[in-house]
Amino acid sequence: MTSCTTEDCHRLTTLYLCTSCIVELDSLLEDVGALVRLIDGPIARTSVTRNAASSGGGGGHPGSKPAINLDAMLLKAWLCQLPARAHAEAMDNPKAGETLYMARIWVKQARDLVWGPEDHRVYGECGEELDPSGTQCDGQLTAHPDDLTVKCKSCGTVHEVRDILARLRERARGKPMSPREVREYLQQKARVSILKKDFENWVQLGRLRYVLDHVSTIGTGRRLYFPGDVLAVFEDMRGRRRYGR
Repeated sequence: MTSCTTEDCHRLTTLYLCTSCIVELDSLLEDVGALVRLIDGPIARTSVTRNAASSGGGGGHPGSKPAINLDAMLLKAWLCQLPARAHAEAMDNPKAGETLYMARIWVKQARDLVWGPEDHRVYGECGEELDPSGTQCDGQLTAHPDDLTVKCKSCGTVHEVRDILARLRERARGKPMSPREVREYLQQKARVSILKKDFENWVQLGRLRYVLDHVSTIGTGRRLYFPGDVLAVFEDMRGRRRYGR
């Protein structure tokens, strides 16, 4: 057994990366192929075309070639240097932790360039037990919406986003809410903005289960929805739009 080679990660492992870091690296590498294919468009858009009065490499002539966005070109080259598989990297590379460190930087920059910058999502408090007395870490967990893991900046614990969302859904399922209340709850707790129109479409498509507030002989009961179910549908639909499925 040895320690994970990722900076500030001290988990014991038989490989060069622990399981959580392998999952994180795999989630980053998953986007690399699409980013490399799509990055040429943003490179062209962010390149600067010289005007007639300019001087330098273009000669100051109208219609001269644009000054290429070299930073973006270098970023594309760096992405191509990343490994194809996280598990193979964890098995074979003693510096796999450095690979993960650079992948975090390069993939984030490429995501922002290709898909546009996105606000970090807030997942609530860490909740990791810090000592035998049961004291819990109150550090806030924040991450990019595409990240599969999130590291607490206070105690250094790495959480898998799917586990955090599962806990959030489990807590939320105890209290079914009206559509408006669900949208407001998720906006506050998970920083997820859901349009009323999207919510209604998901209901019409049969993607959201509901319970009835009351049932009477006079009319149908009011439909209530579990925030956890709504969050799961939101994540699924967002993934479908991102990857064109």
